[in-house]
Amino acid sequence: MNVGDIMTVGAATVSPKTTIAQAAQLMLEHHISGLPVVDESGQLVGMVTEKDLLRRAELGTEPGHPHWMELVMSASALADQYVRANARTIEDVMSRDVVQVGPDMSLADLVALMEKHGFRRLPVVENGKLTGIVARSNFLRALVRRAEGAPASSADDLEIRTQIVEEIRRRGWVPTSAIEVIVTEGVVELKGAVIDERIRDALRVIAENTAGVKSVEDHIEIVPAMPGWM
Repeated sequence: MNVGDIMTVGAATVSPKTTIAQAAQLMLEHHISGLPVVDESGQLVGMVTEKDLLRRAELGTEPGHPHWMELVMSASALADQYVRANARTIEDVMSRDVVQVGPDMSLADLVALMEKHGFRRLPVVENGKLTGIVARSNFLRALVRRAEGAPASSADDLEIRTQIVEEIRRRGWVPTSAIEVIVTEGVVELKGAVIDERIRDALRVIAENTAGVKSVEDHIEIVPAMPGWM
């Protein structure tokens, strides 16, 4: 799947001249933490997020510094802080250097980018123009759609068992000889012993994700490795 498959089209936007109050109200109405800023031609020119609105004079949260620190800070830095805390329109507080993605980016690459930088939402741009927004919530919606649309499987018990054993072998966490897999009318029973609860959980998840499985009965025991085994 690609970004274009899950992104939100027609997302709320603001212009550089939108007031701070209007942008804040829009975030509250749409239950979102950030808004793309676009010009009259639809070109993305920035992003404004909740973080940009935290240090505000109206709230008494503007940056404050001891006098000695103000002496060593540049006039430009102090002036910039003043503008961001007192500005009336979005153009003075928005981030202009915006990370953006394209609709053809794979979801795997998108997740890696979001995890690396802690992004919650990113603008989707094509040919310079905003085409959508992709946020963490879009992944949840995609998960729900996939789960609801999953077709029922007609795999028989032998086929189910073969698939589970093969996946256990492929992963290599534990020898297949250490795990007994029994399948009866789609119900999987797992027996055996592993050295770690995480491995037991992974084996259960393998079975749960195998087509045709109705339920899993996990009877695998945890036997901690003896010193010198690992």
